Amino acid sequence: MSQTNDSPSTAPHVIRSLVALIVGSLLLRAAAGAMGENIQFYFNSIHEAALNPNHSLRMIAGATNVYEIPYLVRGILIGIFFVAELIGAPLFGVWSDKYGRKLFIIFGPLFGAIAVQITALTTIVWMIAITRLLEGISTAANAPASLSFIAETTAHSPKLRTRVAGFFEIATIGGIGIGFSLGGWLWQNFGTPAVVFGIPLTSPAFALNALVYLASLVILWFGLSEYREVKRAPTQTTTAREAFSKYIRIFKNPRVQSFAPAWIAINAVLGVWINFTAGIFTDKSTGFDQLLVGSFDSLGAGNLRSLYALIFVLGILFWSVFFPQIKKTTVMLIGTGGLFLTCLFLYLLNHQPSFDAPLVIPLALLIMVSIVIQSGFTPAALTHLADITEEHSNDRGAIMGMYSVFFGIGQFLGAAIGGPFVGWKGVDGIVIVTALLGVVSLFTLLLLFANEKKNLAPQSA
Repeated sequence: MSQTNDSPSTAPHVIRSLVALIVGSLLLRAAAGAMGENIQFYFNSIHEAALNPNHSLRMIAGATNVYEIPYLVRGILIGIFFVAELIGAPLFGVWSDKYGRKLFIIFGPLFGAIAVQITALTTIVWMIAITRLLEGISTAANAPASLSFIAETTAHSPKLRTRVAGFFEIATIGGIGIGFSLGGWLWQNFGTPAVVFGIPLTSPAFALNALVYLASLVILWFGLSEYREVKRAPTQTTTAREAFSKYIRIFKNPRVQSFAPAWIAINAVLGVWINFTAGIFTDKSTGFDQLLVGSFDSLGAGNLRSLYALIFVLGILFWSVFFPQIKKTTVMLIGTGGLFLTCLFLYLLNHQPSFDAPLVIPLALLIMVSIVIQSGFTPAALTHLADITEEHSNDRGAIMGMYSVFFGIGQFLGAAIGGPFVGWKGVDGIVIVTALLGVVSLFTLLLLFANEKKNLAPQSA
């Protein structure tokens, strides 16, 4: 449908579509969060079954299909998801500019539902790798199309864009947080292998998670209306080479390059935290003498990670109110500073003698405050990227696809380097790699801050 001149951004069908997009994204991220949670518990279960001849998983999967999984291998399997996202996002982003957003938005829950069903049936490594690819394609198709839909529908209302971008980040991170608790609950109650309706399931928890994906699919299918800011060019085939060439041109944009390393580093931090904390919090087979290692069951670990996401969402709400009045570079610098505080307080908490120690509660509260501080980074970076699309209105999907590109690169790096660090030092390893990535972000942002100040100097002279 074509855009009209009278408040197109606030037309009823646009608002309805934005609401459906946010709610559908919330459920999609919840399902993905539960999947990411359960795959870590699944790795623990397969590893334990390899060591324990009486483990129930052997009865369903067979003794030859269980094996020991070091954290390095777990990182590789987890990282496959982000490789698929990294390669797929540029293609789907460009295609969404040509063929419309809705088709690719609904691909997300569809591929996710297929992936979890396959996972519920196998422990074979190459099959798990395929499910990780499908999960990556799910995000690669959905994220750039969703973000470009937001950028397109809010092009004439910066205030609405700021609010919707904040709500989308809340739906993304809040949904993942809900998924953490959901995943912990599903695993505690349905993680044990079972035969359901004559079908041997290595974990019914994965199969049940498909229902959440399907709920997201229904909301997005029926609630979302296609929106076209301008009449798109006649449909023609876009080759993979053309799509990636376009992304290379976009990446050469100085405004994109200037903050890309910082955003990649922050996403790598999320990759470490999201993809390894559930495993190390519940892994009782390690020999680490650390308070947080192996101290939780699946539900406890899920709720703890969900609390982290909830605090992060509250932080985004705080920054969404205040960061329009603050330069985005400054907000990102402050967020990086909060990351270092989290490292300090987490290290101190991890080396307390017990959970009854007098410093545990104060340190936990300080960690919460530091998470609120660091949460300002993501909405500031997302809004910065949406602002760049104003210079290239016909390529909004491609540019917003950079969100998934940066996210995919960062998450892959986090999964790739996080595994060895976690295997080496447990939770302390998470602290060390987080601090190193924070240094990369800080250095990049200081350069960006200095360049912005230099560019403003001639204008004020």
